[in-house]
Amino acid sequence: MGHTRRAFLGAVGAMAVATPLAHALPNYVSGRVIQTALNNARDGKGPRDAAGRYIAKPGKATYLLTEPLIIHGNTHLDVTGIRIVARFPATGVKKTMVLNAVAASTGGYGAPGNIAITGGSWDPTWDFFQRGVGHLAPPMNVITLIHTKNVALTGMTIYNTKHWHAIELNAIQNGLVRDCSLLGWIADPKQGLWHGEAVQVDLPNGVTAWAGKADGTPCRTIVLRGNTCDKSGSQLGFGQFTGSHTAHPGVTHSDVLVEANTVTNCEGGIYVKSAEANRTVVITGNKVSGTRTRPRVGVRAVQPISDVVVSGNAVTPCSFSYVGDVAHRSPPQQC
Repeated sequence: MGHTRRAFLGAVGAMAVATPLAHALPNYVSGRVIQTALNNARDGKGPRDAAGRYIAKPGKATYLLTEPLIIHGNTHLDVTGIRIVARFPATGVKKTMVLNAVAASTGGYGAPGNIAITGGSWDPTWDFFQRGVGHLAPPMNVITLIHTKNVALTGMTIYNTKHWHAIELNAIQNGLVRDCSLLGWIADPKQGLWHGEAVQVDLPNGVTAWAGKADGTPCRTIVLRGNTCDKSGSQLGFGQFTGSHTAHPGVTHSDVLVEANTVTNCEGGIYVKSAEANRTVVITGNKVSGTRTRPRVGVRAVQPISDVVVSGNAVTPCSFSYVGDVAHRSPPQQC
């Protein structure tokens, strides 16, 4: 980013976050340091990656966020080897650790895209539990991207998401989640498990429009590859690895590939349910084990799903479920 090591250390010292329990907590650095790096990338400062994105790479530290990081188009946030925790207030800010920059008038996939996030240990609840006030941790997402295209999330480790989603792809065209570890989920006792996706494939419809228009734009061409969804050291796993529980009349997600992921110690595995007619769902090469009350691998067509491939998955104990008008491209995997 053009800063010397001495300049960076000076910034760290100036922005260290005080806490009354400092003896029990790390010497936090304010998340504003990361935001400054993101703003520099927005302004075209610093090196570029192979895809032409400007790289925001803060120094190694444990950072404390009290509001979302805003990532702009054509930006690569590289937080490899960095720990990021949250202490969000109960009200006043959007409840996600990262949100992309989206103008209020933006719909479709119109927000600045070509966004990447690499690495990092992300934990939205740890600080609250360390301070003995875990019950005050607000429900929240960790990564939320909306109304944009060409995004890649790789090598991230996300711990103990409360009630919502580790990653939400909302109105995204060309999205990749690869080699991420999504570990631990704090279930909402008032909601049950129907909403417990580690990776939520979503659309902006009313309250699900984090930014921009609530225009029902679906996701198109989503790849979830090589990820792990499991329990953490303190919490059980998610309700399921991926899915969607938001619908909009006449709108469908399409071209979703779920490949070579490992799902264990979650309530369910990989479950696709259509509220409207859908097409092209591929579930292949995944490992699912240790799940409990929900389907391990299942496709349920409330409305027809026209092109489904389920093959080569290792499911223990063996359990596959196909319900409704599901058109398989090839013979579906069975026990």
